Amino acid sequence: MYVPKAFREDDVARPNPQWQTFDGSRQALAVFSGPHAYVSPTWFAAPAVPTWNYAAVHAYGCPRVLEGAAATRDTVERLVREHDTAWRLDAQPAEFVAGMLRGIVAFEMPIERLEGKLKLSQNRPASDRPGVVRALRAGSEIQRALADLMQP
Repeated sequence: MYVPKAFREDDVARPNPQWQTFDGSRQALAVFSGPHAYVSPTWFAAPAVPTWNYAAVHAYGCPRVLEGAAATRDTVERLVREHDTAWRLDAQPAEFVAGMLRGIVAFEMPIERLEGKLKLSQNRPASDRPGVVRALRAGSEIQRALADLMQP
């Protein structure tokens, strides 16, 4: 699971009131959820109750707003470059882009502390894990990703 060292130039919608606290001095929490899935007691060899396996990382830091239209545009351009091969900001009508950028607040959050949590049936006997992995492998892409994390 990828967790950046800092939110270099991320953004939120301007109507979202959270950004108003991004003054660089108040700590915030960003949660990165990894694969997660329900685990049926029928997948265990020993008697059990239903549970949930998951992977998550909590990142703590003090976010601050990045001022100016150029910083906001750069933030959106980086986001698009990273995640979208079909859509380009510079291919959009200038009026549309200007309006969109006015509705966005760019920010950064240097990460001060990371806490990871993996609940992967490690609290169960080793004999229970193969059944969970087998069942997860037969499921969705997220369930298969969780099964990958459970492999020794």
